[in-house]
Amino acid sequence: MNLPAELLPDWLMWPALLLAGVVWLWQVRGAPWLLLGQNGLDHVYIGATVLLTGLWGLSVGALIGLNVHLLGLTAMVLLFGWRLALVSGGVALMVLAVVGVQDAMALGVNGWLTVILPVWVTQRLQQVVYRRLPHHLFVYLIVSAHFVSMVAIAVPIALGGGLLGLLGWYDWAQLGREYWLFLPLVILPEGFLNGAILTMLTIFRPHWVRSFDDRQYLGEP
Repeated sequence: MNLPAELLPDWLMWPALLLAGVVWLWQVRGAPWLLLGQNGLDHVYIGATVLLTGLWGLSVGALIGLNVHLLGLTAMVLLFGWRLALVSGGVALMVLAVVGVQDAMALGVNGWLTVILPVWVTQRLQQVVYRRLPHHLFVYLIVSAHFVSMVAIAVPIALGGGLLGLLGWYDWAQLGREYWLFLPLVILPEGFLNGAILTMLTIFRPHWVRSFDDRQYLGEP
């Protein structure tokens, strides 16, 4: 999401920015950086963050102030864990703000919609899938990677449009007709993107995927 500051009231932007800043600083301090280095995945994480930034720079506008883009955050959570995914998403947003793609004043609101909520949704659903469904490779790829990512991107799109509707910028009929109607055109590619990434990495680089365990999903000793 890239909601512009001129559509958002100060009473929403400043608390959102403060709370998002607290969340990101908390994760920067608590993220497993040592484990990342011990596993030799520093370069992978940096490369993934760069790719994430480039992906978010490619957006499509349905209505003024309602630009959408693929997220890729489900893959980041499954690869590196939710804490590192939050940090990576925060870095991507700040880089885009520096180059003028994101509105710096609206970073808090966009941070909640684009990073924090999708990562939280992914983590919670992944926990449900892990507890309730069989530990099988196809369950991991199709449900955890593919379908969870579709829910994760649907949340910010629905909430972003709903927020501008509540603020009076758009009526609900217009949002449904000109914005939410195109939701399948976004969630389907998001599911394919995350599913494809995890499929390739679990086959060729399974040691890069933090949430994937050969012994559980493939029955290897």
